[in-house]
Amino acid sequence: MSGRRSQARRYAVLALYQWQMTGQAPATIVRHFFDDPAWMQVIAEGLGLVKGEQQSLAEAVYDLGLFQELLRGVPEQVEELDRHLETVLDRPLRQVTPVDLAILRLGVYELAHSPQIPFRAILNETVELAKEFGSTDDSHRYVNGILDRLARTLRPAEFASPTRATQEPDPQPTSPAPKSR
Repeated sequence: MSGRRSQARRYAVLALYQWQMTGQAPATIVRHFFDDPAWMQVIAEGLGLVKGEQQSLAEAVYDLGLFQELLRGVPEQVEELDRHLETVLDRPLRQVTPVDLAILRLGVYELAHSPQIPFRAILNETVELAKEFGSTDDSHRYVNGILDRLARTLRPAEFASPTRATQEPDPQPTSPAPKSR
C-alpha cells in the first residue's frame, strides 16, 4: 500500500477506529491528523523526511480529499453501512472486532458511494488493510468474503457478463478463392 489513495485509506482506518472507540467527532480526529506536530513528525520519520519538509507532508503522503471524504462519509452513513453489513455477516455486528469493523465500514462505504472505483480495487485495498491491521491472521479472508458478497448486491452490473445470444456471431472462415492461371 504505497500510493497516495492507499495511504489515505490506511489513515482513514486508523481514524475510523479512533472514532468508534472514543466517540470523538470526526472533525476532532481530522484536526488531530493535521494539527498535531508530533503525529506529523512520526509520519515524516517513517518516510525518511527531514523536519523542515512537514509543510506539504500530508498532501505528499496521502490523498487528503479521500481521507476527509472517508472520515466524513462513514460516520454520516454508518446506519446504512451497518444495514448492508448485517445482511451478509455470520455474526451480530457487535461481535465484529472494532478494527475489522472499521475496515469493513470503509469498504462498504466505497462500494456504495464510489461507483467510479471498480469493486475489485476496493476489495484489494480493504484486504491489504485487513492484512496490516486485522484482528487475526485470517481477518483479510473474512473481510474479502464479506465485501465480495456485498459487492454482488451493491454492484450487480460489474458481475454481469454479456450473453452469447446477444453477441454478433463470429464470421465463418472462408476458403481463399482458387488462383486463376
